[in-house]
Amino acid sequence: MLLHVSGASDFPVDPSIPAWAAPALWAAEALSAIIALVRAPEIYTAATFTPLILTPHIHAATADDGLHVIMGDRAGPLRLWIADDCHGRPAVVIPLDESCWVRLHHLRRFIEHLYGRRSGPLPNVFRPTRYRIRRLAHALQALTAKRSGATARDIAALTDPEVKSLSGSLWKDVHQRARVERLLTLGEQLAAGEYLALLQYGRRAFPQTTSHTPC
Repeated sequence: MLLHVSGASDFPVDPSIPAWAAPALWAAEALSAIIALVRAPEIYTAATFTPLILTPHIHAATADDGLHVIMGDRAGPLRLWIADDCHGRPAVVIPLDESCWVRLHHLRRFIEHLYGRRSGPLPNVFRPTRYRIRRLAHALQALTAKRSGATARDIAALTDPEVKSLSGSLWKDVHQRARVERLLTLGEQLAAGEYLALLQYGRRAFPQTTSHTPC
């Protein structure tokens, strides 16, 4: 859940606290992977409901809208939002929106967890490529270096020390400088809020029209 404090930035917790020490509790509209548990409708009168087994949990917090839980799993954490009145008749809500495929995958992971089985890693379609992850990491490293006083040439020298010996006129046109500038632009965009788009990775837009083939 994003924290909105007057005069402060929007962070889930104090940004100086490592994520592995206090995992962020994201709002469902920010993170597609959250599984929403509610009380099942009364039409399921004959159903035998499975008791909620929320162990082991890494982090949990009660908010005005219900209980937020991060459960530990070998394939990665499971993130749940649990309505107050659902424990005796738990059901899952999957909105028919652009994130439904992501939520369905994490629901399957949750069900496998309840059965004591492992569901496997996140499919590639739901996560950035390794190249994209490395580029995001390099962009944030470049931005951190710049904000610590490093010049673009200092940053370029981290991967190519020879740029330190280039004359000023040559440095203006080398590809290493252009690469650093692109990384800094990406880093600034991420720091300004674009990192939130990573929480929605794997969304698929619905088609504008749907055609039906007669039987």
